[in-house]
Amino acid sequence: MNMQADTNRRFFIKTLGCKVNQYESQAIRELLLNAGFKECLAKETADIYVLNTCTVTHKADSESRYWAGMFHKTNPNAKIVLTGCAVEKNADAFSFLPGISNIIKNNDKINIADILTHNPNTQSAEHRFLKITDFKDHTKAFVKIQDGCANACSYCKVPSVRGSSISKPLHDIVEEVKTLVSKGFAEIVLTGICLGSWGSELPQNKSIVDVLKALCGIPGTFRIRLSSIEPKHVTDELIDYISQNRKICRHLHIPIQSGDDEVLGRMNRPYTALDIRDLVIRVRKKIGGVGITTDVLIGFPGETDKNFRNTVDLIKEVLPVKTHIFSFSKRDGTAAAFMTDLVPEGEVKKRFQSMKIAAITASYLYRELFLKKPLDVLVETKKEKHSGRLTGYSDNYIKVIFDGPDSLMKKIVPVRIEELNLSYTMGSYVELD
Repeated sequence: MNMQADTNRRFFIKTLGCKVNQYESQAIRELLLNAGFKECLAKETADIYVLNTCTVTHKADSESRYWAGMFHKTNPNAKIVLTGCAVEKNADAFSFLPGISNIIKNNDKINIADILTHNPNTQSAEHRFLKITDFKDHTKAFVKIQDGCANACSYCKVPSVRGSSISKPLHDIVEEVKTLVSKGFAEIVLTGICLGSWGSELPQNKSIVDVLKALCGIPGTFRIRLSSIEPKHVTDELIDYISQNRKICRHLHIPIQSGDDEVLGRMNRPYTALDIRDLVIRVRKKIGGVGITTDVLIGFPGETDKNFRNTVDLIKEVLPVKTHIFSFSKRDGTAAAFMTDLVPEGEVKKRFQSMKIAAITASYLYRELFLKKPLDVLVETKKEKHSGRLTGYSDNYIKVIFDGPDSLMKKIVPVRIEELNLSYTMGSYVELD
């Protein structure tokens, strides 16, 4: 195959799943562009499709197969390159799909340009971190600082496809963030497969707080947000440091999963509902106005109505600004895949709707605390689709809709909360003298 012909080809990237995948897709984009490939905006004009897959649920696997089929239907002569978690351990299930030309493991994403150009100099990519210099079509930039997971949650397949925890070197993180800040990104979101375990395998006894200290020393008008962090990693040291630094968003995404101790035990989650209550009290006491977001898993095997009500009660106490609700999905290779006391599908759907109502109500009660108060909002480059007004997220993760000039986009501006309902928070731009 002619290398020059390959490097003139046009590619289209589709990303499924988490913030880590979104980050890695941006890194893949830059690797391909630097190798002479051309990106196209419409999938109809591509002759190479890169599908970055997810396997966190059965639905994610199905979505990966759907998009592979869609790409082949769009251009039957195109190459389809599959990468990401869905194909990490299950490549055989995808390799038979029509049009598949390459299946690239997560560790080999860094070699994608060499693989597509058949460069014989491709070397082992184990423990080599991807990097980015931009973040296309995003107002905020994600920065992956950690990979892998040492947890053994009984429902989760991710550790088997991402491996053990490994930390990106602190110097590399700082240089990457400096570059993104220089490009005008006013918010940096630190992400990883198990973000809070950054530094756990390093000999210097470092922690995520050391990352925050280094990044807070970078000059410029920008803020730092942590993505999902496990309860055990929300230490007093972390809480104290966030409370003392305006550069760090007053927001923690703490995945609770369940508010019932029996279910948490079967999930192999290393805490109790009381531990979560105590943690939230400590966080709210130290970080004024902090926004908490969370994940809950509905219909775990053996979950009774009483177990479920305990989770609802905990959500009512925590008052998350947003709750991501998932239904249990059987994942091969996990301990939960062998559990037989499944919750009937109809009951799972019923509980899902009940939890959704509780989550919406909790969000309203939290957001109500900020009525007639100003919040610092990072204005998105895309307007709210229904009203056509500006929209953005406050540092404590309240999504606000307001009127203002387009010149505010990509800037952090003060917005006063004027009114809210169960779905929306409306505000007014506070013009500074």
